[in-house]
Amino acid sequence: MGLSFLNSVQWAATVFVELAVLLLALRRRLFWRLPFFTTYLCLLVLNEGILWVIYRFSGVNSYISFESYWTLQALLILARALAVYDICRALLTSYEGIWKMCRPLLILLAAILAVGATISTNNNAHHLATAILAGERGLELTVVGVLIFGLIFCRYYGVEIEHHVAWIVLGLGFYSAVQAASNTLFQYSVTRHFAVWQDFRHASFNIATIFWFVALWKPLPARQPAPVLLGQGEYDRLAPQMTLRLRELNTRLLEMWK
Repeated sequence: MGLSFLNSVQWAATVFVELAVLLLALRRRLFWRLPFFTTYLCLLVLNEGILWVIYRFSGVNSYISFESYWTLQALLILARALAVYDICRALLTSYEGIWKMCRPLLILLAAILAVGATISTNNNAHHLATAILAGERGLELTVVGVLIFGLIFCRYYGVEIEHHVAWIVLGLGFYSAVQAASNTLFQYSVTRHFAVWQDFRHASFNIATIFWFVALWKPLPARQPAPVLLGQGEYDRLAPQMTLRLRELNTRLLEMWK
C-alpha cells in the first residue's frame, strides 16, 4: 500500500519547502561558506525523492521500505553531524588556536556516539531502527549542547555571529531539541507508533526549514577579514583579565548543569 492522499499532500509540502531552501542556498553560493550544510540540504531533497519512489512501488509497510528508510536516516544523521561541524568552523575559524583545540574534540565525540549506539542495540529485535535512534538521540543532545556553548562563548567574548549563521543555528538547535525529546519518548515504541513519531518529526523539521529560509532570504554579507590578534606584550598584560573571565564562564556553565 502506498501513501494516502493526506500523506502525499504533506510529503509534497515538505519537498517544496526543502527545495526552496536548497535553491536559495545555491543562489546565495552558501556552498563556499558552509559546504557540509549545503550538502545536507541536497541530501534532504534526494532522500524525499528516493523514499517516494520506494513507497510508490513497494508500499509503506514493506520490508524494503523499512530498511531503506532507516538506512537513509543513518546517512542524514551523518550529514547533519558534518553540518554542525561546519557551523562550529564558521563560528571559530577566525580564531585558529581555539578551532584547532575544538576540532579533535568534535571528531572524538562523534566516534564515541557511534560506538555507544552500536553497544546499546545488542540483542534487540529491531537492531537497525534502535541503533539509529540511539545514535540520533546522542547526536541531537550533543548538537544542542555544542550550539548553546558556541553561542554563549561568542556572546560572552563579543565574537560577531553572521546573520545567516545565527538563523541556521537556531533551526538546527530547535530541530535537535525536539528530536532528542521525541526519540526518548518513543524509544521503546517507535515501531508501534511510527506514524505519530514521523508526523512529530516532520512538523519540527518544517519549522526548522523556516528558520533556514529566513537565513537565506537576503544576500549573504561580504566576508569579514580575520580579527587582528594582540601582540605578545599586550597579551601578557591582558592575560590575567581573560583568565578571570574564563573562570566566570566556567562557573556559569556549571551552575546551568545543576
